[in-house]
Amino acid sequence: MSNLDWHPVSADDTRSLRSVFGTFMTGVTIVTAWDAQGTPRGFTANSFTSVSLSPALVLVCIARSAGSLPVFSEATDFAINILGDWQRDLSTTFAGRGVDKFAGVELLESEPSAPCLADSLSVLRCTRHSLVEAGDHVILIGEVQRYRSSLGSPLGYFRGSYVDFAEGAKAIQVERGSALKVGCLIAQGNGLVLVREPGCAHWSIPEVFWHSGVSQKAVIEDVFRRVGLSGQVSFIYSMFEEAGDDFTRLIFRADAAAGAPAARSGEREVRVFAADETPWLLVKGEYTVSMIQRFFTEREADAFGIYCDTADGGRIAGIAGKPVHWLDWKH
Repeated sequence: MSNLDWHPVSADDTRSLRSVFGTFMTGVTIVTAWDAQGTPRGFTANSFTSVSLSPALVLVCIARSAGSLPVFSEATDFAINILGDWQRDLSTTFAGRGVDKFAGVELLESEPSAPCLADSLSVLRCTRHSLVEAGDHVILIGEVQRYRSSLGSPLGYFRGSYVDFAEGAKAIQVERGSALKVGCLIAQGNGLVLVREPGCAHWSIPEVFWHSGVSQKAVIEDVFRRVGLSGQVSFIYSMFEEAGDDFTRLIFRADAAAGAPAARSGEREVRVFAADETPWLLVKGEYTVSMIQRFFTEREADAFGIYCDTADGGRIAGIAGKPVHWLDWKH
């Protein structure tokens, strides 16, 4: 580090300074508001930060060249939508120009004062506190009136590219010796929902790491959200550790509610596979292959069991009857 050369700031070479600014890793937000005609407007910004807790103030920077600057300079209310790692494509869309950015985007009906993106990691609904001119940008300071937050990993940005914070979280969990990955065998119709992450040759069941302090309900909701579905789990289906993994998998049996699965922002492929497509041949891992085969066999026979990896090769405990609400359970 001591051999680094100093460079003077030059108006003729803003690119190199921009690259230095890019070495500060940030999250990504989409800032939204209604214009005077009631049309939703928004832009992607990573120049966001909290300012104060009392009063609750945040700020975001808007380029003077931005076409939406007049909208956000005049809007009394606006929202800062903090993006999750499943919203990469949405971030790219809102960073562009000349397109209908809100096409197909679900907004929160419960918050009419500003267009809030329904699937965001967190949302801050703000009123304009002040505008500060600063060079080629304007600093919009907002006072937070309401907020909401959900489970998931944030979308990161570093040196001009998106980064995956989830992998870092995984490393932390593994280092602490408490890594547990929760997945769901989500049945829909006669098939099973599988996902394929970008750049991955194999399909897998939808799953997420279960971090300390997160409830079971929340982590299950996150699994469903990654495939654009809602539904319910009925029981723990399997618990195992694949060879070479440094974490344990806890798999739930689940059923999807009505509706087709949809890849979140195009980041991952999502499909429902029938038994005759032999989906167990498309996944990776001896135990995972066996589990999916067992799922289809037991589903056909309508007789399920719970598997647990043991020293003698694993045990399955049969489950009799259908899952019922605990208040209806009769011993």
